[in-house]
Order: sequence, then C-alpha cells, then structure tokens
Amino acid sequence: MTITPAATSILAEMTSAQSDIEMMIGVGLNKESDAVFFQYLGDEQTPSALTLPSGKPLTRLANVKLNGLSIADNVGAFNQTKLNVYLESSQGRIVLLTSGLNTLWSQFLVCGLSGLQQEYALDAPFTLDSWKGTSAMRPCFSAIRASGNKVVDMMLKDQLQEARTDGNTKRVLEIMRDTVGLLSQAVGGPDVTPVAVEEVSDEMPF
Repeated sequence: MTITPAATSILAEMTSAQSDIEMMIGVGLNKESDAVFFQYLGDEQTPSALTLPSGKPLTRLANVKLNGLSIADNVGAFNQTKLNVYLESSQGRIVLLTSGLNTLWSQFLVCGLSGLQQEYALDAPFTLDSWKGTSAMRPCFSAIRASGNKVVDMMLKDQLQEARTDGNTKRVLEIMRDTVGLLSQAVGGPDVTPVAVEEVSDEMPF
C-alpha cells in the first residue's frame, strides 16, 4: 500500500521538507512483505506498509535526532518486549518506531546510537537506514550514519554477537536493557511514557 498523503508529509520532512503530523511505525511486522516500516492506523486496522511513490519500500529516514527511548513489556498477543525509539524531525515533530527488543534491527540500532554518542553526540542529526535480510526468516537490519559516516559501538556489537552465538537470549535482553537505560538517561529531556502496541493477526514475530 502506498504511503498516505499525511504520512508522506512527515516522512518528507525527514528529508528536509515540511510536515505537521506525528505517526507510529512498526518495524518488520510482516516477513512476507518487502517493506520494513508499517504505519499503525488504529486498533481495528491492519498496519499499512510504507512505500515510496515508486512502489519501493521506504528504507531511509534522514536528518533526524534521537528524542528518547523506552522499553515496553508484555506487549500484544505474543507478550513481546518492545523497544520504542522516538525520532525528532528537523521541524520538531516526533515519530515513534517500535520493534522487538531482541530483534536484529533493534540490536543494530542500539549499537549505532551508542556509537553516535561515542563519536559525535546523542543530539547530533543522523540518518537511519533499514533493510530486509535475505534469509528464510527475513529479519530487518539497521544502520546509523552521521556526517556521512557509519557509526557503531564495536564493543557492544561484539558482546551482542557473542550472546547470540551462544544462544543466550537472556543475555541479549540484559545487554539491551542496560544500554537502552544508559542511552535514555543520556538523552535527557522530558520523560517519555512507554507505548504499548497491540499486535494484529497478520503480524509475524521474528
């Protein structure tokens, strides 16, 4: 489904255009779809895949800043633990991206944000790239670029990779919780209430 005019407006703002709306986006909700981002439309509607006018999946959010992070537990029918990432556009509008805390997309994102903090600052503008993997489970991945450079906390990345290799999901979640907590404190600003996202029937967990 093509992005609605309202959605196009705010996403365009993230590439230096104008917008005055906010939206909530789920990541990788349907593994059968080529789309990465899905706009939540309400409790009774299936999230809409976000695509560009060309029909290709939307994969890049540019010129954004980190506004906040939070974790929501026991979400939806699958009782998932969700990472909520609040991104601020150049005009101060907020978009919420939500994904499973233990997904590769979330892990890569947190490694990127930690790298951003180390090499620049958490309030520095950055570009968020996301894409679908080609394995059978088709996980989503993410990367953060600041001033044209990819940023990543290699120590954190190695810790998470080691935990995944050992099959230690509990350790992955512990590392993620600790890092999100530190990043959230570092962002500062107003408190952000965690958002519980209801799962819909056609969503596919990673």
